[in-house]
Amino acid sequence: MAGAGLAVVLGVRSAAQSTAPCRPGDSLLSLGKAAFFRSIERGAFAIGERTLDDLLDGLGGSPLKGSRRSRATSPAQARAGAFPPGTDASLVEALSAYVESPSSEAADAALQAFLGNATRILFETPPERAGEFGKMGLVLEEGQLRNRSLTYAVPEMASESRRLDLERTLFGDGPDLQMGKLNKMLSAAPFFKAPVIADAKNIDRNNLGIVVKRELDLRALWFEDYRAHLTASTPGATEAQISEALNAGWPITQKFWAFKRTEIFILRAQAAFGTEMREVNERVVQGNLPARDCEPKGR
Repeated sequence: MAGAGLAVVLGVRSAAQSTAPCRPGDSLLSLGKAAFFRSIERGAFAIGERTLDDLLDGLGGSPLKGSRRSRATSPAQARAGAFPPGTDASLVEALSAYVESPSSEAADAALQAFLGNATRILFETPPERAGEFGKMGLVLEEGQLRNRSLTYAVPEMASESRRLDLERTLFGDGPDLQMGKLNKMLSAAPFFKAPVIADAKNIDRNNLGIVVKRELDLRALWFEDYRAHLTASTPGATEAQISEALNAGWPITQKFWAFKRTEIFILRAQAAFGTEMREVNERVVQGNLPARDCEPKGR
């Protein structure tokens, strides 16, 4: 489908494989994988990620020598995705369960199966300054999602109830993100209740991950806009005290932002995958399945 410039690594294939016997579900698996990659691209693009044109020499490494970078910023693309050969059966099972009984729950379960089995998918965050290369942002590897310095298990993020429980465990469920434990000033005038944030910027706890796409913008909100609010709301505090409070709370704000961006990625990917799977189901019902590599040419 247009716009899906993917490099999919499915293991080393020999020429002999073209004559291997067809397996039940081969066509469905092909459609499911295409639907999966299109869906996660849309999820990543929603949070401002873009293609990582060159595989890195290990996570956090440098671009391989001699590689070229595209300046394209739309759509976000999964540059590489690997599925161990032994996972095909479980992926087909999840896809077949949807075809047999289509529902949003079955689509979510199929997406989670793909997310949990992918060995590595890398996205790139656009550079914050002109002339700079992008940096690796979202990572999906070995059943885990990594965003900045935080790592979450796929099942925890793919399930709404488990994700909410994890969020409350990490950040509480109030407007101060449990920052009252660090500094009373941050608890008395929470970030998400500051008019300059909530009213002027229309930012709340739930939409932070999609409204704020760059860490540079998050930093400006915290150290400039929120600082102004703290200064006005705590007139007895000195500049040094306000700086101390902001510095103490900044790491939690960064982590919460990364968490919410990962959440938005999951939600958008789930929505897109549900749409994609309805189309897959229509093709199955109509018998409009793609030709399989294992079948003779011209069949």
